[in-house]
Amino acid sequence: MNKPCIIALSAASGFVLALLVIDPRPVAQGGAEEKCSAKNGDVNADGKIDLSDAVTVLGNLFLGSPTELAPLCAPPAGGSGLPATGQTECWSFDGNEGLWLKVPCGESDCLGQDGAVTIGCPGEGRFADNGDGTVTDTCTGLMWQKDTADVNEDEQLTPLGDTLAWCDAASYCENLSFAGHDDWRLPNVRELQTIADYGRFNPSIDPAFTALPEFYWTSTSYQEAPDAAWGMGFNVGYVGIRVKLGDFDFSYNYVRAVRAGR
Repeated sequence: MNKPCIIALSAASGFVLALLVIDPRPVAQGGAEEKCSAKNGDVNADGKIDLSDAVTVLGNLFLGSPTELAPLCAPPAGGSGLPATGQTECWSFDGNEGLWLKVPCGESDCLGQDGAVTIGCPGEGRFADNGDGTVTDTCTGLMWQKDTADVNEDEQLTPLGDTLAWCDAASYCENLSFAGHDDWRLPNVRELQTIADYGRFNPSIDPAFTALPEFYWTSTSYQEAPDAAWGMGFNVGYVGIRVKLGDFDFSYNYVRAVRAGR
């Protein structure tokens, strides 16, 4: 449930303190199309949080113009914690060519494709760069390392210097102190998959991050064979099994730490 937003303002001339509680529930606008704010604090629903919001609040308080402030928008369909995949395209099979061809989603003879279904948190504006080497996912609330972990701290990423076996990857994240936080951990397989963007490849991730088109570890073991764990390839967003120890091609993978950002 969205919580009310409390805004305090002060004015330089004399001293004016305005305290306003914005109820995020929809407010009727006299039959006009209702505007809503996607961000708490964007009281004029223009997509930005700036001085114009303060002016709007003062106008509402002292002049009655506007008479009502925009409520917070409802969460996206599908649940606020479920991210969209990033895929927006559709395909149809051309029997003459023997190929799957890209077509407008409304014209495909293969119904229900991911690109045609708009559910989950949209990608636009979803990731907030905190300016300290971390990125916060406003959909899931998780905070991520923006860059692939530079394990040996030499400011470059190499397979020999920055890939780790599974247990070492988990320990690295547990012992990591970064950006003022010491509660980092290795993400589980579902968490890591939430930052994959299936509308991109090489790497298949939002540009808010930097990533190599390589495999990254998750903390999730493979239940059938505990000598393996799930990893994710950010070349195309592939999730697969990686041997925890003993095989250089599979046992040494890159790392990106996560923490609960809320």
